Amino acid sequence: MAFKVYRGKTKQEWYPVTVSTVLAKDTAVEWTSGFIAAADANDTFVAGVINKAIAATDSDYATARKVAVVVPMEPNVVWEADATGFTVGGTDEGVEYALSDAGTVDQTDTSNDVFLVTEVLSATKVRGYMRINGSY
Repeated sequence: MAFKVYRGKTKQEWYPVTVSTVLAKDTAVEWTSGFIAAADANDTFVAGVINKAIAATDSDYATARKVAVVVPMEPNVVWEADATGFTVGGTDEGVEYALSDAGTVDQTDTSNDVFLVTEVLSATKVRGYMRINGSY
């Protein structure tokens, strides 16, 4: 379950993280009450992609702090993403989909458009544009 930059310029921004929250590396994060937390299927855009895992065993797990989040520096950064249910050569390209969780694009959900698929690599891997902070 992950999002990786495939093509385009990105940078790291430092955002406050919700205290005592586990986050997996390379997963999408959302804004919630002024802090970032794991994105989910209800999001219509995300804040970016966290590039370092946060575990309950980290020494600063329960500490208020900022963490590095990858965000685009230009429009149309292409992301490679884990996915569920896609068909190579099908009609999934050019369609916007929601996330099923913070690290996976969901081919069955077109209600919360977060990821615009431009290329289907396999049933479990796609490339495309992610709606970060409101735009692609």
